[in-house]
Amino acid sequence: MINIFVGLIFVFFNTNFSFWDIGAIYYITNIIGYVSIFFGVNELGRTNQRILKVKPYVITMIAHSIIFFLLSITDNSPLTMDMSTTIETIIVLVGVVFIVAGMFMVYIIIFQMMDSLTGQTDTKPLYNLVNIMLLLFILAGMSAVFNFIPMLVTTLMGALFLLEVLFLISYYYVFLAKNIEKI
Repeated sequence: MINIFVGLIFVFFNTNFSFWDIGAIYYITNIIGYVSIFFGVNELGRTNQRILKVKPYVITMIAHSIIFFLLSITDNSPLTMDMSTTIETIIVLVGVVFIVAGMFMVYIIIFQMMDSLTGQTDTKPLYNLVNIMLLLFILAGMSAVFNFIPMLVTTLMGALFLLEVLFLISYYYVFLAKNIEKI
């Protein structure tokens, strides 16, 4: 469980409150986070086979993060590419879809993990937090794409960061503190 907790800390880490935080540091922390989650899932998989359904998602995100890290350090990120030709525009749009899908995938992984751990403890407060986090993420994404109000993205990302911290504290209390007390 501790590996999953540490992994989530790294995955939630952002260097700023921009929706498009896709620099090399962002992807390095994602790689570290997803590898840590992978080891945590493997460890829990020895006693809970249901959690192993998360592994393909985590492996996908490790590969996703490595690919976009390499694109980022070689200045070939879809968000920095030129869009002077039709093919470049298509590559950029497809790349942006993959970036957003990767950002969204952390919520799928969290939901899948909580589904497989249901019954061991009360996870309803965590589900509520993740639902609110997902809503803020979607609103921030829409605001970043359509640029409704310039400061709205920063405000939503700041609120999302606070909810992520609250989620991590709640996750620690629900899954880790109780296990430590048993020892």
